[in-house]
Amino acid sequence: MMLHTVSSSPFSSSSLSNCLRYSDVNSEILLIEDAVIAAIDSGQWQQTLTSCGRRIYVLREDVVARGINEENIKSAELVDIKGFVSLTERHVTQMKW
Repeated sequence: MMLHTVSSSPFSSSSLSNCLRYSDVNSEILLIEDAVIAAIDSGQWQQTLTSCGRRIYVLREDVVARGINEENIKSAELVDIKGFVSLTERHVTQMKW
């Protein structure tokens, strides 16, 4: 199982779509920086994330920094910096997109 970290907005980069295309279904994906907007409930990417079969995490600090209400993130699990560190410790192999 691999951890994929995506940092670019899916509206300005193909990183998230490539990550979903090439990652194994057992992989976990962490959205950070501008990629967190992909997890906004009822957004264009929300259904894709919900149905992709992978476990999706979103960095809470980046959600707050972008003025997004945490209640609008329903397609992913919010994690704080400690959760981010825990994810990286749990995965020997990692890929940054």
